[in-house]
Amino acid sequence: MAVLTNVGANYDSITASKELGIAQMDFTGATHVTFTIFVNKVGTGTQSWQLWNVTDGAQIAVLTDAGAVGDKLLTTTVSVALTGVKTVRVRARSTVAGDDPWFYGASALLVM
Repeated sequence: MAVLTNVGANYDSITASKELGIAQMDFTGATHVTFTIFVNKVGTGTQSWQLWNVTDGAQIAVLTDAGAVGDKLLTTTVSVALTGVKTVRVRARSTVAGDDPWFYGASALLVM
């Protein structure tokens, strides 16, 4: 679990947001991906959690949380047009650079 102290207004503006883990996934045949995160929102900003395609340098999905503080299980399903093995990871940012969310974990489920 990572505490993202002063998460920053841009993705990867702090070192901790680069340490949220990576995965390699074979997207061949996938039509959708369900992206889920479990976090504790700390701070007043709108926090965004992004599933980032490292291989192609592109966003796959993003979850935005403008709600109250506390534990959150957030999920979204998006269509994808990717093939082959891609390295993916989670990135975070907030509209208030000093927000300090807790990142408990994330998952990406491929729907064929």
